[in-house]
Amino acid sequence: MKKSLLIVSAIIMSALGAKAQITITMADIASPVTVIQQATDTMPTIAVGAAGISQTWNFTALNTHSTDTLNFVSPTWAPLASMFPGCNLAVEFSGQNAYAYASNTASAMTVMGSSSVQDFGGGPSTVTPKNTPAEILTNYPATYLSNFVNNYTTNSTFYYGVDPGIGFVIDSIRQKTMITKSSNVDAWGTISTPLMSTVPCIRFNETKNSVDSLWAYVTAFGGWNFIQETISDSRQFSWWANGIGFPLVDASTNMAADTVWQVQWLKAAPAAGINDYSAIADVNVYPNPAQNEITFALSANKVNAIQVLDITGRIIETYAVTSDNVKINISTFANGIYTYSLIGKDKNVLNHGKFTVAK
Repeated sequence: MKKSLLIVSAIIMSALGAKAQITITMADIASPVTVIQQATDTMPTIAVGAAGISQTWNFTALNTHSTDTLNFVSPTWAPLASMFPGCNLAVEFSGQNAYAYASNTASAMTVMGSSSVQDFGGGPSTVTPKNTPAEILTNYPATYLSNFVNNYTTNSTFYYGVDPGIGFVIDSIRQKTMITKSSNVDAWGTISTPLMSTVPCIRFNETKNSVDSLWAYVTAFGGWNFIQETISDSRQFSWWANGIGFPLVDASTNMAADTVWQVQWLKAAPAAGINDYSAIADVNVYPNPAQNEITFALSANKVNAIQVLDITGRIIETYAVTSDNVKINISTFANGIYTYSLIGKDKNVLNHGKFTVAK
C-alpha cells in the first residue's frame, strides 16, 4: 500500500512539474522597436513569498509612484553603440539621455554596459561604464532550477569638474566595481498584477556582492588619488512570463529578511515603438508585406545608405543609396518582420521603420 501511494505521489508531482514548466528563451525578450512602461512602487506592501513549485503571487495591490518609459531599439539608433562591439539591442531610458547596450542570442541575454550624459556641476559629462565580461541577465533556456554565477567588473572614467567642498576641483572620477552575481530560478506558479491576472511564470532570485573602488584625478596633486572602497550586497526577485518581453515584476529586498523596499512592475502591455527621430528623410516602402523585392522611395540627396536588421537587431545588410528608388532583393530573406534605418551623409539615423516578408 505504501509503495502504491509513493507511485501515485510521484505521478502527481511529475504532472504538476510538466504543467508549469514554462521556459524563457530569447524570443521572450522585447525586440526593436518596442516601448515598455514600467511603474515604481516605493512603499510596497507585498511579500515575495516562498520558493518552490505551484506558487501563487497576488501583486494586484501595487501602486504607481512614478513611471519610466523604456524604448527597445536597434543599436544603430543609440549614440555610443560602437563602444560595445557585439551588442544587438539597445534600451533607451526616455527623458534621461541614457542607454543600456545588450546582446540577446540563443544562449543568453547579456548587458555589455551603458551610457548617459550627466552634469555633476562642472558641465555635461558622458559616463560609459563597461562590463568585463558582460553581465548575464539570464542564460537560455531558463526554467525552474536553472542557475548561474557571473563574475564581472564594471569600469568607468568621466569628467567631474567640481570642488565638492574640499578646497580644490576634482577634474575626473574613476570607478571600478567588482561584482559576483548569483541567479537561481527558485520558483514557478502564477502571478497577478494590476495589469494581468493569473499568468504562468517563473521567478528569478538574484543576489549581487559588490566591491566598489573610487579614485579622483586632481591636477594640483599630479595624478590619480584613491578615495574609498565600499562593499555592498543586494537581492532582487523577478517574475517572467512567456511572450511578454519584459519582467512583469521586479522586487528589491534587503538581504537579511527579504523585506521588499521597492517594486517595479509592467504598467502597460508592450507596444510597437513610435519614431522618436525627426524623420527628416521621408521614405515610402512598398510593397509591404513583400515577397521577393522591396522598394525604398526616398531622397538620395539626403540618404547615404539603408541598413536592414532582423528581429534581434542584427544588421543583415547595408545598401548604398545611389538613386531615389532603391530596389532590394529579399528573395533569400526568411518570413518575418524586419527593421530598417536610413543613414544620412553624416552617419546619423534620419528615419527608420519596419517591413514584413511573407512568401
